[in-house]
Amino acid sequence: MIFVGTNYHPHDWPRERWPEDIRLMKESGFNLVRLGHLCWDSFEPSEGNYEFAWFDEVMDLFAEAGFKVVLDIATRPAPTWLHKKYPMINITDQHRNRLHSVRRYMEDVGNPVFQEYAYGFAEKLTQRYAGHPALHAFGLCNEVGAGMQTFSEEARQRYIQWLRAKYADIGELNEAWAAQRWSRKLNSFEDIEFPVSGERIGAPERVLEMRRFYSDELLAYLQGLSNTVRKYAPESRETTNHWGEYPTLGFDYLKDYKQIFDLPGVGFYPGVNPEDRNALFGACFTMAHRIGEKSEPIWCVEFQTGSFGAYAPPKGALRMYAYLSLLFRSGAICAWTWRSMLGGEEQYLFGLLDHDGRPGRKLDEFRQFALEMEQLKSIGLPYLPQPEIALAYSFESFIVSENMKAYYKTPYLEQIMQTFLALSEDNAAFNVVDLRNIEKHYKILLVPGQCIMDEASAGTIRRFAQEGGTVIMTAYSAKVDEHNRVFSETMPGRLSDVFGIRANAFENTAYHYSDSNEGGLQKQKLNIRREAPKIKFKDRILDHTVDYYEILEPATAEVLATFTNLDQELPAVSINTYGKGKAVYVAVPAEIELMQVLLNHFYAQLGVQKGPETPLGVSARQVGDHVIYVNTTADEQHISLTVPGEGLITGQVYETILKLDPYGVEVYKVTT
Repeated sequence: MIFVGTNYHPHDWPRERWPEDIRLMKESGFNLVRLGHLCWDSFEPSEGNYEFAWFDEVMDLFAEAGFKVVLDIATRPAPTWLHKKYPMINITDQHRNRLHSVRRYMEDVGNPVFQEYAYGFAEKLTQRYAGHPALHAFGLCNEVGAGMQTFSEEARQRYIQWLRAKYADIGELNEAWAAQRWSRKLNSFEDIEFPVSGERIGAPERVLEMRRFYSDELLAYLQGLSNTVRKYAPESRETTNHWGEYPTLGFDYLKDYKQIFDLPGVGFYPGVNPEDRNALFGACFTMAHRIGEKSEPIWCVEFQTGSFGAYAPPKGALRMYAYLSLLFRSGAICAWTWRSMLGGEEQYLFGLLDHDGRPGRKLDEFRQFALEMEQLKSIGLPYLPQPEIALAYSFESFIVSENMKAYYKTPYLEQIMQTFLALSEDNAAFNVVDLRNIEKHYKILLVPGQCIMDEASAGTIRRFAQEGGTVIMTAYSAKVDEHNRVFSETMPGRLSDVFGIRANAFENTAYHYSDSNEGGLQKQKLNIRREAPKIKFKDRILDHTVDYYEILEPATAEVLATFTNLDQELPAVSINTYGKGKAVYVAVPAEIELMQVLLNHFYAQLGVQKGPETPLGVSARQVGDHVIYVNTTADEQHISLTVPGEGLITGQVYETILKLDPYGVEVYKVTT
C-alpha cells in the first residue's frame, strides 16, 4: 500500500477551518497526514505549562476521518522562552559571538540543558499520544542536521571530553593530528580549540575531527529521541526527515542509522525545474542514501509542491515526481505543504492550497496520483528490490574533499552523482552502503572518489574482492587515512596490493589554480588546457573532458582501458585478480559515460540484471509482472515493445510502441 497525504499545521488556522481541510484531504484520496512539527511552544507555551487539549481535538478529527498520522516530536526550533532562560543553548559563531535565535535551527542541540527540556517535552508528547488510534509513527524532530556549528565555550568543553574518550593521552592525539607541523603540539587536552577562528580554518586533520564531534552529538540526540519513543510508545514506528548532508552541519547518517531509525524518511525536494537533472536525481539519491541497506520502503514525509516564489513545477511534474519516487522505493508521499503559509520564513513557499485556502492545479495532480494508487493496489507496491549492486557513500569523504578543494578538484558529491546517474540511466537496482559495515551480499561494489580509507573500509573492500565480488574504485580514492593524513605508503592507501597498482602520481590537464597565495603573488585564473586525453576501451573511444588523471603503474594488474592522445599510452582503467574476485581502478574521477561502459562490461560477466531498456530521460522499474515507466522530460517519448501489453493507468492496448506524454507515466503489463 502507498500512503498519500500532506503536512498540516492546525496551529496556523482557525479551529473552524480544520473540518473543511480534512474533508478536502479525504475527498482527494489522502490517507496520511503529518502533524505537530515546528510548534513546540504551541504544546508548551511556557516552562512546564503543557496544553494538549487543542491537539487532542485535531488527532480525534483525523482519526474519525480514517487518516494515519505521523506526529513530529517538535524539539526544533526551541521556544523563545527556553532561549531567553538559558542563553547558553544559543549558537556561538566563529568569531565567538553569541547569536540570538532570530531564525529556526539556532539552538545548540548538544547542549545538556537543551536536551533536558527537549527530552522532557518528547516524553510528555509520546506518552500522551502513544495509544491514539490515528497514530502511525513519531517523527524524530524536523530536519536534524540543518543549522549551524557552534563554537561556544560550553561546546568546546564537550569537545575536549569527546576527545579524551577517544584518545588515550595527548601524545596519541598529537600524532593523529600531525601536530609537529607548524609548531602546533598540544601539552594538554585543555589546549584544544575548535579549528575555526574568525575567517581562518585550521589543519585538515582537526577539521575532520571537529565535524565528527558535531555528527556524534546529533546522532546521540536522535538516539535519545528514538529511545523515548521506544520506551513510551513501543507499538508505534519512528521516522524522520533529517538533513544529514547539510553543508554547514550535517551528520554521518550511515554510521548509526540501523540502530536509530525504524522507518527511513526523507524530505523529497527535486526543485521546480525537472530539466535540472542533478537536482531531480539528487533528490532520488537522497532517498537511496536514507534507505541504505534496510529492507523497508522510504517515507517522503515532506514532498515538493512549490518553492520560494515558485507556484509549482510545470504542469504534470508533481505527479511525475510522485511516480519517480516510487521507483526509488517510496512507500509514502506527504506534500509540503497543505496550504501556503501567510507568515513566517516560508510565506511564499507554495502549498497544495493557495493563500486563500482554495485548491489549485497542484491538488488536482496529487488527487490524481492518490486515486491511481488506489487503482494500482494489486500490483505489489511499494517496490522493494534485492539489489546486487552496492554504491559506497562516505560523509567523511565529503567533509575531507570539501575542506581541501585545492587538491580534490572534482567534488566528492559530483563523483557520487555521476555514478548514481549511470546506474539510474540503466534503471538498475542498488543499495547505498557504508564501507565500514556492509551487511548484505552484492556482486558489484562501486567506490567513487572515497578519499578517506580507514582500516574498516579497506578491510571491507579487501574481503569483498577475496570472496568473489567485483569492486570498481575511481580516482581520488584512498588518499588519506582515518585521521585525514596523507598515506606515506603506496596509493591507493591500504589497498595497492588489492588493486595491483601504484597510483601516487597524477597530472592536471587544465591550468591549475589555487586560492592559496603562494609566494605572496596573486595567481591568475587562465583558460589553458595542456592535454586532451581520451579513453580507449576495447574498440570504443570516450571523449569526455579529463581535467585530472592518475598515473597508474601496474604491478599485478592488467590494463583494461588506456589513455590516448598523450605523448605516451597510459593505463586509464586497470583490473586485478584478487582472491576469487576482481579489483578495478579508474584513473579519472567518475563520469557517467565511462561508468556506464564499465558497468555494462561487468553486468553480463557477473549475471547482474539491468533494469528495463528505456530512452534517455525515461525511468522504469519491473514490479512483479508490471513495468512502471516515468517520463521525466518535457518531450513525448516512445518505448519499443517486444510483446503487446496493456496500460493499467490509461487502459490503452500497446502493440509495438508505448507512447509517453511529457511528464507522463504508465504501468505496463504484458497481455497473456
